[in-house]
Amino acid sequence: MSTDGSWQLDIESPLGKQSLWVELTEEGEKLIGKARANGQVIDPDIIDGEKVGDVASWKIKCRKPVPLTMKVTVTVNGDTMTGKAKPGMFGTFPVTGRRV
Repeated sequence: MSTDGSWQLDIESPLGKQSLWVELTEEGEKLIGKARANGQVIDPDIIDGEKVGDVASWKIKCRKPVPLTMKVTVTVNGDTMTGKAKPGMFGTFPVTGRRV
């Protein structure tokens, strides 16, 4: 399944649902893209993006509320994504996403 396009991701964290929007483009097994978050300051470019089969992953650098690098790993199924986010040393949290 292609990841090309705009996605809204919801991360279930101890602080409640956090929303993230990403614009992804596949270049072979490499993913490039931009991200923006609701309520957090993040660097817009995704880092180390890759897609192998139906599994996509990338990293996002957050600056607030705490500086950290969050890794997102999802399985793509048509217009939906499910997986996990790992924000630094804070464990992992469920992620769901939909193409918008």
